[in-house]
Amino acid sequence: MNASDAWIDVSVLPPFVAAVLVLLLAPGPDMAFMVATGLRDGRTGAARAAVGITAGVSVYVVLTALGLGAFLATAPGVIDTIQLIGAAYLAYLAWTTWRSSGEPLEVTTAQHTGVFRRGFIVNISNPKIMLFFTAFLPQFLGEATGNPVLQLLMLGLLLQILGLAVDLAIGFAAGTFRTRVLERDNVRKLLERFAATVYGALAAVLIADTTR
Repeated sequence: MNASDAWIDVSVLPPFVAAVLVLLLAPGPDMAFMVATGLRDGRTGAARAAVGITAGVSVYVVLTALGLGAFLATAPGVIDTIQLIGAAYLAYLAWTTWRSSGEPLEVTTAQHTGVFRRGFIVNISNPKIMLFFTAFLPQFLGEATGNPVLQLLMLGLLLQILGLAVDLAIGFAAGTFRTRVLERDNVRKLLERFAATVYGALAAVLIADTTR
């Protein structure tokens, strides 16, 4: 069966997976966020944050497949507003993380219930992800004649699976490191303040990107 007769051109999958892995393994905001979350909240918190990030990506994959990325490209004011909201939220995370650094473990553990929400909000507040998907995903439609919306959704699902695996690996590594120093209060406090600094730096990057 020719690629043009298939629902999706499978010949595009190897280069697509390779391109996605290169993008995922390159240092960036999501990687920094996962490292900071693993150091602050441990492996359980990192897992919840990774799922939250994936949920945020899912929203943008669906919107991209429906063609709304092109609409956002013509509405820079909307993008800037969403990014500033995200920057404000990251700044809030930086402040609360710094303030609570070094607190007893039973206190910090109780704060982990909102980690999924944190990952989702941080990711959904970066609409340029959808603009990137709008330019990136259509390149891999290939010669298949299947419904392009469904093809984009399938490629987006594959991207999410790979992204979740990478985020989990990064977060678990940072969380494992934190676990080994849990009983050393000074070191744990230093790690949590480092996480707060990362959140603050991510907020500053978003603000700079919005105002330039």
